[in-house]
Amino acid sequence: MVQNSEPGKKNFLKPKENTPKHGELFFDFEGEVSEPQISETGIPYQSKSISVVSSSYLVDDQTYFFGRKSAYFSGRRNQIHLSVSGNSLFGTHPDAFTITIPIRLGEQGAGSVILDRTVFVKGKKYGISLELNESKPTLYVNNLLQKSDGRTTSFILESPVKLKRKTWEVISIYFDTLDHKYTMYQNGIETAEYENKQPDTVGFGFPENDSTPLVLGKSFYGNLDGFHIHKGEPEIEYTKFEKVRYDDETKIGFMEGSTAISPVLETKYSNSNLTRVHWSIEQPKDTMLELYFRGSNQKFVDSNVKLPWTRIQSLDRDLPKNKFKYYQWKLWFRPDPMGKSVPNVISLSFEYMEQTPPDVPTRFRLESNPMPGKPLCFLWNSNHEKEVQNGGGYMIHYGLTPQRMLGSVFVKKDKNGNLAKIDGNDDERGFQNKRFCLTEDTLINNIYIPEGELTSEDFRPLADQVDVSRKEKRGLLFQPGLTYYFRISAYNRYLNEWDSKDQRSPLSAPISFSFPKEISN
Repeated sequence: MVQNSEPGKKNFLKPKENTPKHGELFFDFEGEVSEPQISETGIPYQSKSISVVSSSYLVDDQTYFFGRKSAYFSGRRNQIHLSVSGNSLFGTHPDAFTITIPIRLGEQGAGSVILDRTVFVKGKKYGISLELNESKPTLYVNNLLQKSDGRTTSFILESPVKLKRKTWEVISIYFDTLDHKYTMYQNGIETAEYENKQPDTVGFGFPENDSTPLVLGKSFYGNLDGFHIHKGEPEIEYTKFEKVRYDDETKIGFMEGSTAISPVLETKYSNSNLTRVHWSIEQPKDTMLELYFRGSNQKFVDSNVKLPWTRIQSLDRDLPKNKFKYYQWKLWFRPDPMGKSVPNVISLSFEYMEQTPPDVPTRFRLESNPMPGKPLCFLWNSNHEKEVQNGGGYMIHYGLTPQRMLGSVFVKKDKNGNLAKIDGNDDERGFQNKRFCLTEDTLINNIYIPEGELTSEDFRPLADQVDVSRKEKRGLLFQPGLTYYFRISAYNRYLNEWDSKDQRSPLSAPISFSFPKEISN
């Protein structure tokens, strides 16, 4: 994927353009002007036998064929000189090779010299020159065909098809030096051909020990991008993006498309739920753009293949229902069938509702000073959150100092002897008088919790999860002669010791009670 994020410019996501698969040289002009072969795209086509002698052009980041930049040439003052001496493709007996140049013709470029490597030897011109004559590409091959008697001859490839202005067009020239067949292509379509089958034609090659530079943009007005040279035949289908393919044997057509995947993102609280998606897109005709989403309360990594993706078909309806703290999005881009245009995403954001933890219960207090051997009872005001009132509950924490709690009481035994949550509704208590009493049996029940079973991965009642979450059986019984400090917290029905620990309120301010001690001696 390519993400444009230059300051002051429109940001967008789109598929990366096609790039050549082979090359002696590749210029995408992503690097410095002085060394345009240094590519940020990582294409390892830097030929040691082709080097930049000098380079002058203007960087254009508003239009490009590959990558995010192109080179703008303005007449003779902008040129790139390449040293190709020592490269076998420009030697006396080169293998078949291809030169390809994506061109965007400017207003003044109808008569131009795009590429030139010519030299005069004893008044005779040798080399190649790619020119535009009234916007028609013309290749001049001067005295490079070798005859058996030592003579050399020339030929011209002249296309009848004009280049369009301000539109990227790809010119490819294939030098079949074995069969002496030379072909020009425009946008993958053959527009000119020369074939020499004369028996006295014995070879094709440049003059020996020729140190003449290869000049790119010698006299040209317009943009060049993705200039490359490689052995073998051209890659005929120079679509800017992937195009539809069809297998004659299987009778199946397919387009893979491209994907962009976000890192794993995180909300502040667990159990968030997606409410709306916002995006701004550009989607040309016959292209496809799909958005996928996945989320979980449990932390996951990019490589997770078990967590499924859900396709978002509407931006505000039928959105994924799963609760999450960690989430990830994926975009799938598919070009039009001809590979000429693709959709792009200018902005993308997700609106979600977070499940905030409850507030601290208020007015936590002792009911009255209990008598020795009587239960220790607490009162507090009910929490207003529905998630606490419906399926949530309360925990009472206790310790020997105000800040360090050594035990927690969060389950009680109901009338049937089963573990249940502490809801403060004993004896049908009102909103302002939630009540719960502690006894030694209550402490023991909370310290030694029997094994239970999980009923659901999505909704885990506290009474079902305590056996697993409280494997560390810690707590203490009340001892005479010590002061104990008590604090209370509320939790909503989403509390989960595995992935939703944040669904509990902070602890209240401490209250204290000192247990008397009888001293006989």
